[in-house]
Amino acid sequence: MKRERLANDLNFRWHCLIVGWVGIAAALGADSDRRPESQGAVVADVDRLIADLGSQQFAVRERAQAELKRLGLSAFDSLHEARDSDDIEIAIRSRYLLGSLDLRWARDDDPLAVREFLQDYGDKTVTERGNLLEQLAALGDGQGIAALCRIVRFDDSNLLSKRAVLAIVKQTMADDAAVADPQLAETILDELGPSRRLAADWLRRHVQHQDDLEALLDFWEQVVRDELETFHLTPELSAPDIVRDLLRWQADLLERLGRNDQALAVITRTIDLLDGSREQLLETVEWLIHREAWSLVEQVAERFSESFNESAILLYRLAEAQQNQGREELAEQTAARALEQNQGNHQEHILAAYALQERGLFEWAEREYRYVLQLGPTGSQHDLRARFLFSEMLHDMERDLEAAQTLQNAVDAMEKDPNIAHLSRRMGREPGSIRSRMSYFYGEDLRRRGQFDEQRQRLEEGAEADPTDADLLIAMHRASQSDEDWHDKTRGLIASAVEHFRQQIRTGQQAVAAAQNEELRAIYNRQLAGSKNQLAWLVSNTEGDFDEALRCSRRSLELRPATAAYLDTLGRCYFAKGRYEQAVRVQRQAVQLEPFSGQILRQLELFETTLKASREATDDGEAVDHSHDADEPT
Repeated sequence: MKRERLANDLNFRWHCLIVGWVGIAAALGADSDRRPESQGAVVADVDRLIADLGSQQFAVRERAQAELKRLGLSAFDSLHEARDSDDIEIAIRSRYLLGSLDLRWARDDDPLAVREFLQDYGDKTVTERGNLLEQLAALGDGQGIAALCRIVRFDDSNLLSKRAVLAIVKQTMADDAAVADPQLAETILDELGPSRRLAADWLRRHVQHQDDLEALLDFWEQVVRDELETFHLTPELSAPDIVRDLLRWQADLLERLGRNDQALAVITRTIDLLDGSREQLLETVEWLIHREAWSLVEQVAERFSESFNESAILLYRLAEAQQNQGREELAEQTAARALEQNQGNHQEHILAAYALQERGLFEWAEREYRYVLQLGPTGSQHDLRARFLFSEMLHDMERDLEAAQTLQNAVDAMEKDPNIAHLSRRMGREPGSIRSRMSYFYGEDLRRRGQFDEQRQRLEEGAEADPTDADLLIAMHRASQSDEDWHDKTRGLIASAVEHFRQQIRTGQQAVAAAQNEELRAIYNRQLAGSKNQLAWLVSNTEGDFDEALRCSRRSLELRPATAAYLDTLGRCYFAKGRYEQAVRVQRQAVQLEPFSGQILRQLELFETTLKASREATDDGEAVDHSHDADEPT
């Protein structure tokens, strides 16, 4: 049961980004000084034509409008400025022309995920476009940067234009930032073109100063001052999140220059922008925890004590901050308060448990899961959901007997009451898959105890319940002290399961092609990615066509970027092909996304150990296969 999140094959750290941009920045200079004469002439012609839109003569107005329409995107910046003209005629005609421009938000050479996000982008509301902007930024690895630059330049909303710049900057500010295109700066400058928008100037000058952090800091400090003034004097032209992200970027630059006290002062200013909403508080607290600003977490909790006292998740974040300061007793008291929140609210406690699990706070997560199970009744929707999640956490911690027993209660309840089995199906879990998962967990516990005959018996029971459970089939493939009949049976089951996943993939591809809208297409693509990942995971851990597995794994990541479990699979595919360096590199990306996953960490340890042994064997003169696929950059 593999969980989800991509990072691509090229991974450059922050200093690599700077190196890639230095040459371009040196040649950049001031944009206005470097424009070709012909470009300046076009701008002058556009400005003259826009003035003609307000002519008293109808024929002059019509000719100017027709000529501006012919110029298309070359006239965008001037038209965008003119849409707010005091001359009503100029404003109306400029708005009309802006709406008639043929903007191609998606391009054929964009990654698949980008093309899907940008489909019908121009027809969506500002809120919808903002959501898509966030999804483009979340792709990471520079995949969405070219598209974000188009938003900077052409989106009708000045706020979205600014947010797109900050999304790009955010990708360059992380120490582990991944940049898919070594010519990223050129891409940015090409996409921005001669744009005169304020946000475009921010981004252009950001590129210009990449090789000089002091100059970069000076520039962004001025941007922050200007934007704060805009926010206070003309709030409709800015927004709290824009000011907040600018301050965060300024703080990051100060920390890079070793000015931690100044950075802390800047971070503190971001607290003044909070409105007390739970979503905003949670995002801010998690950002502060990521920066290990423990005292500021407590400051936020004190300032918004009412909101914290009503939210278990916020209280747990406070407890985490207290724990990281070595205040264990106080942290336990706060965690106890969190457990007491929303008594009887199954859903809130499940959400809290999963949030704790993702942060590696397993003791508190277990407490929350067990609380939900105590609420009962066994077989209710909340009980089943908690059992499914809790059992997987226990398995990841290698507490497989407890994981199996957690599911055993659900299996027993389904056997007694067919309605519970029906409910499980409605929740997306076939009863057979639950039984199979339980048998797999029992088998893993028996394997660790060295009871191999009993392990095989449990695995056979699981295969009868669900012959497509990839993890169970992998366990059968690896089962110790097995005879040839067992291996033949296992090979047959694996082949059948692989064909099952292939059929799922074919069906999924047809569903995607026939999808009537973007929402359905996204659902089908998610399912398709899951099927491809399952095939790749099964084959790469057992036997079969490793090249097919690798192709499926790559495709799953195209469909679902930033998915840790899918990267985990890609790492295994490289490992199966003997490409240990790539396996380690990809697995480290998975660990960055899910640093507390036992499965992902254990696989990384295996890959690193094997890579080290491979290098030592090479040093000793032994032959080692480092072959690469023709279609894969190395």
